[in-house]
Amino acid sequence: MNIVLVRHGRPTGAENQKVNSAGFGRWVKRYNHSLVDESSKPDLSVFHHYQHYYAVASDLPRAVHSCEIALDRSPSLQSSQFREMDIPRYKLPIKLNAWTWVYLCRALWTVGVPGKFESYREAKIRAKRAANQLIALAETEQNVIVFAHGYINLHMRKQLRQRGFTQTQKSSQYWGITAFNKP
Repeated sequence: MNIVLVRHGRPTGAENQKVNSAGFGRWVKRYNHSLVDESSKPDLSVFHHYQHYYAVASDLPRAVHSCEIALDRSPSLQSSQFREMDIPRYKLPIKLNAWTWVYLCRALWTVGVPGKFESYREAKIRAKRAANQLIALAETEQNVIVFAHGYINLHMRKQLRQRGFTQTQKSSQYWGITAFNKP
């Protein structure tokens, strides 16, 4: 059984402008609806190896679009289970670069500061369910590739290792591949 986690290509909404908290909320919304930037291209020779794998994607546009670019086909399964862990948004009276907001809000989120979004605890439970779903698919399909996101992939990696899968490759960059197998 082989399971491959792929981080999507660089989204069009990934610019790093300086914004206040309301502007950051709009930035997150744009980011979540982004496709892959035209200049973000994977090494298609690497993805040629995965052409016969059962393809899964998060239901966010950048993940589905990444699958279409890399494999030249739509995913067989799209699911919100593989969505990125929420980018929390806290109302703070400051102006920061968008990616600084992401890191600051994620830090607050991981220590348990609540808000109107999926909690870190809930997100980790979802990552466990997502990893279990991939394992079930791999038991049927043998080879599964999922186009998802950086933080959810991080947590699915942990779950796959705990379930006895051997990690043979790891990259968290845009188009990064993390591969696992289990005899």
